[in-house]
Amino acid sequence: MMEAHPPVRDSAYAVETYDEAYYRSVLRNERYRSHRWRLKWVDYCLDPRPGERIVDLGCGPGLLAKHLASRGAIVHGVDLSPLAVEFARRHNAAYPNCTFAVADASCCRHLPDCSFDKACSVDVTEHCGYETMCGIFAEAHRLLKPGGLYFIYTPNPRHWIEVCRRHHFILKPFPGHTGLRNAEVIIDALRKTGFEIVRHIRPPSMIPVVQWLEKLWSLQPLLPELGVYRIVLLAAKRGG
Repeated sequence: MMEAHPPVRDSAYAVETYDEAYYRSVLRNERYRSHRWRLKWVDYCLDPRPGERIVDLGCGPGLLAKHLASRGAIVHGVDLSPLAVEFARRHNAAYPNCTFAVADASCCRHLPDCSFDKACSVDVTEHCGYETMCGIFAEAHRLLKPGGLYFIYTPNPRHWIEVCRRHHFILKPFPGHTGLRNAEVIIDALRKTGFEIVRHIRPPSMIPVVQWLEKLWSLQPLLPELGVYRIVLLAAKRGG
């Protein structure tokens, strides 16, 4: 069943809310298991290669861009927050193949059509409203060459951690995650934008003990989504 699309605080909220302390905390994640888990799926799905042009839509302080650039890709990151872009430029100063611009990810007027091989939006869609998300998808479609790949990684609102947050049980909701959506909604929006789904992966958490519990849940017909930690999608622009 498709979910409704209630109005949520959108991109401007992130610009106003995420300060220097927030971006510093994000960059500290580079040392943690959660970041390595994220990059595992980036490498598996997007498979960044030397010389490929990749656009990072919603780049934040540049953690993912750094990883892509270290693989030899030519990376361009965009973010609506000037502060995020400032952090991204500093964090990637050692990579001349990595550039950034302050821009709305749904309207990158400085970039020409069909100018990238691949695109990504990692931990982005949960921060924006439905219409903005669709706008980002449309922009990714415009920027990609025919057959180009688009990678999306976002929290699964049906995962047990997100369920606990939503009901204020032990955990509190993350204030920035105002646009959590089920995979069906994201897939439907991608298809309407002109993409076809190449991969839909349902990974568990990155902690082995928790993975065991989540695998048990996945065997129950009424509880399978409780064990799906993230929504991982790879889409291809039609026409390639």
